[in-house]
Amino acid sequence: MGSSKILHIILILAFEIGTSLRFELVGVLTLGWILALVYTCLFLWRSPLLKEKNFRTISLIYFAMIVFQIMADFMVDNTLTNGMKGAAVGIVSYANLFFLSSLICKNQKLTIWLFLGMALECLIKGVTGDYEGEDLAEEAMEGENASFLKFVLAPLLTYLMLCLSSFIRGTKATYIFMYFGVFLVLAGARSSGLTAFLIGVTVWIVRFKKKNVTAFIRTYSLPILAVLYGVYAIYVTKVISGELTTGNNQQLAKSDNPYNPLEIIKYSRTDAWMGLVAWADKPLWGHGSWPTDETHKYHIMMAEITGNKYVPRKEAPLVPGHSVIFGKAVCGGVFSMISVTMLIMFFVRRQYKLLNHDSRYTFINAYCLFSTIWHSLFSPLGHIRDDFPQMFAVTLALWLAYSKESQQQTALPRKSHPQSPSRGKRYALPNGQ
Repeated sequence: MGSSKILHIILILAFEIGTSLRFELVGVLTLGWILALVYTCLFLWRSPLLKEKNFRTISLIYFAMIVFQIMADFMVDNTLTNGMKGAAVGIVSYANLFFLSSLICKNQKLTIWLFLGMALECLIKGVTGDYEGEDLAEEAMEGENASFLKFVLAPLLTYLMLCLSSFIRGTKATYIFMYFGVFLVLAGARSSGLTAFLIGVTVWIVRFKKKNVTAFIRTYSLPILAVLYGVYAIYVTKVISGELTTGNNQQLAKSDNPYNPLEIIKYSRTDAWMGLVAWADKPLWGHGSWPTDETHKYHIMMAEITGNKYVPRKEAPLVPGHSVIFGKAVCGGVFSMISVTMLIMFFVRRQYKLLNHDSRYTFINAYCLFSTIWHSLFSPLGHIRDDFPQMFAVTLALWLAYSKESQQQTALPRKSHPQSPSRGKRYALPNGQ
């Protein structure tokens, strides 16, 4: 292994481990983000990535998103501190994306090291207790509180399985992901379990069909959804009957119709939909970055929807927006929401099309596809800075390699068999490394 490859591995791991080391400076910063910001300042303008059309498009969308957020904070007369924090989310996200893309586009094998670093970050959070909850793993499995399972154990195991999946061909690993997904759902980590299960099903289809997978999915989408709903109905029946007690099942008990998945989303992700309500109150420029719910209006509405009694806090809470898309709408209005949606769709389209290209990274691509969709709809706005750059960098690297291979196959005679880029070889960017 060359010294440059070792350096790239060290940089990837340093970034991931550094993101778990946080400190306050205006807003929250991490050592990993500082590394990415310094790297971007030093190498952006001479990077061969800027000669790549896809990355130029990404850069323009990011630029628009940051500018619209600054304009929104100015128009709503937001505080300077909140405005700086709002702009910093987009700037740090772009720096993280450029840093990771610059490395992974040179060598796809760094994708494995990236996910290994993400696993190490989860391990550090579990050891230090720096996650949303303080319960033990035993409590999670007993159903008392599933925060350790959801935020540490489930992602840690998922990342390690994704690393191993790149070395396993055929369909055996798909069944492992399906069983693992079912286990997580039964244990209480429903979103992580659903993601793992869908990864297994999707990659099974990819390796069963071999080609034109997207056409197959479009044709059989309704039967596939019917099967998935059948699995969901069985799960609900087991919970209602008392056979399953692990995890957070209060949402099923409170729901008027637990067999309707939208009802469960209403109870479990009320703050995501409330972001849509908050944006509708100020659709043009939103409420500004880090807006507070001064009258507690939206939190009272959330309590009414879920059948809970709202107890006012001494300090006004933030306006809810537990969704990257709706959260951006709350903070920056319609133009910010459009720009972040364009960014998300840019990558989702490519992740979906890459399903037609089975490679050693197919499991990872499927993970990026489902995680991007889920976080876009049901995760806090901070994911655009935390998780999106990692998934987007992997997608960009896979897409550039796939596009290059397609061009080579078109240029060569039919009997020629060019070497597939799916084996993690090093590929040159235009006029560059």
